[in-house]
Amino acid sequence: MAKLQSINPFTQELNSEFETLNLEQVNQVIEKSHEVYKTWKNTSFSYRKELFLKLADVLEDDIESCSKLETIEMGMLNHVSKAGILKTANLIRWFANNFEEILWEREYETEWLRVKEIYDSIWVIFWVAPWNFPFNQLLRAAVPNILAWNTQIYKHSSNVPMVAIKIEELFKKAGFPEWVYTNVFVSSSLSEDIISHKYIAWVNLTGSEAAGSAVWALAWKYLKPSVLELGWNDAFIVLENSDLDKVIELAINGRIRNGWQACNASKRFLIPESIYDIFLNKYKIAMESLIIWDPMDEKTQLQPLCSEKAIRDMENQVARAISSGARLITWWKRVNRKWFFFEATILADITPNVSSFNEEIFGPVASVMKYKTIEEAIELANWSDFWLSAVVVWNNEKEAIEIWKKLDWGMIFINMIAWSRASLPFGWVKKSGYGKENWPDGLKAFTNKKVIVC
Repeated sequence: MAKLQSINPFTQELNSEFETLNLEQVNQVIEKSHEVYKTWKNTSFSYRKELFLKLADVLEDDIESCSKLETIEMGMLNHVSKAGILKTANLIRWFANNFEEILWEREYETEWLRVKEIYDSIWVIFWVAPWNFPFNQLLRAAVPNILAWNTQIYKHSSNVPMVAIKIEELFKKAGFPEWVYTNVFVSSSLSEDIISHKYIAWVNLTGSEAAGSAVWALAWKYLKPSVLELGWNDAFIVLENSDLDKVIELAINGRIRNGWQACNASKRFLIPESIYDIFLNKYKIAMESLIIWDPMDEKTQLQPLCSEKAIRDMENQVARAISSGARLITWWKRVNRKWFFFEATILADITPNVSSFNEEIFGPVASVMKYKTIEEAIELANWSDFWLSAVVVWNNEKEAIEIWKKLDWGMIFINMIAWSRASLPFGWVKKSGYGKENWPDGLKAFTNKKVIVC
């Protein structure tokens, strides 16, 4: 039987390892989850609210051990992890305090008919979770879906199994009935068996374009609805006459989040021709001053990548970008063969012919390009397969309005880096996937809008 290994990205030491389930065991989990669903779907709003408010408290009270797990399993800076745990606890509270109003039944008359609309549950949901924000990204999907009376089975990323176990423990500690939320350690080879199971009603995945394509094909084959969050190559657009010191600050913070391993981090930087060289010089100085060390140390700014494979991917992608026309501004290499560190790297003179223009690089690499007119900036920003979040930095409101109206992105942030909140829809278009998380849309995504006419 295959095993999952948890490796510390800073020390490369083995944290722990776990055996995966076979098909018979997985089927038993699905059947138990469905059996509990029959009871869970009849629980009251007040009961579910009480449980989720307790879950938020339990998570917040256990912030030290939870944040340490994120650090030793995928390398997240520990102080960043603590802030993320608090954010996740507040996300849970937002949904717990607002879900009743969002899902409450609605009555109206139309064409001389009386109509009642209610949101109903849809059985068991199978979700494949990512490793880069092990607590937040999983719980921002699990919480609204369980509040909407569904039960959930989660396949967390293979490199964060200790976080996966911890999340299941938090649900139990908060008082949730067993099998409402269930973690499973399974091989990807069992995905079709799981998705095709009669009791699995919906599929959700956050991951790569390749993984999303495979899951979508299986969901389509078995006529199961799905929500996918896939690749990202977000644009950071600087307008002329912007405060350059502010631009550099945002360009650093907007790219280095979570070791540059954030879906909505800025990756392609569009700079006016008039300040292009000045920006590159200042950006280079700022990048080279980043402190690279132990993610448990509060002074550390650049954490290790999550795995050896991530390092090899960075090396290959940077080499490919240079060979296709990019100009290297900062040195790129592994910092030390003992650890999963990679230097902060700037690639300049990016054009649509350079591989990094339309290829997501999930690590310490920024792709910088120049533009002459706002129209060209819009065209370059939109000329991508991946659209999630765009950032626009400006000192001229008229120009900013002109540009954000023409951007085809899921989210646009003005004079701030991209982020997410429970109260705001988080979504994407084109090859970045389909569907929405957070906000009422995220709560209603996995429900059946039932209409009663009389």
